[in-house]
Amino acid sequence: MAGTPGKNKVERGFRFWFDDSEGTARDLSGDLVPGSVQGGGLVYDEVDMTGVSESVRNYLAGHAESEVSAQFFMNDTAVTGAFTVLANNNGGDGTLTMQWGSNGAAPDTGDPEWGGEYVLLNASIGLNGNKPVINATFKPTGSTAPSWATVT
Repeated sequence: MAGTPGKNKVERGFRFWFDDSEGTARDLSGDLVPGSVQGGGLVYDEVDMTGVSESVRNYLAGHAESEVSAQFFMNDTAVTGAFTVLANNNGGDGTLTMQWGSNGAAPDTGDPEWGGEYVLLNASIGLNGNKPVINATFKPTGSTAPSWATVT
């Protein structure tokens, strides 16, 4: 099967940024385990309104949740490696940004972007294919909900 080794077209066009403990945005995309990112966007609780305002089943969107999880290869490169960035900011908060480029290209002006202030709740170590990985879980923090935007 012919093709370019490394990340596939979708993964080549995806960027995952999170702040280090000093508040500097770090691109962790190169350390991402392929296919491991879950989340982004708002998921609302389902509130059953039957009996409150309707005689048939009826729902209302309740409070929103926006957990993001991902696995990163154990890269301990000083300053920029996923282990260095995440282990030193475990329990801390920062700006999380996910960007999607078009047709496998790096994200550019006008491409979709999800982001906001998140707290890193988990940076535990595990194995994926006999390689050590960091299992990271991020949850929104602060008074402003994360949202969709475009790359500027």
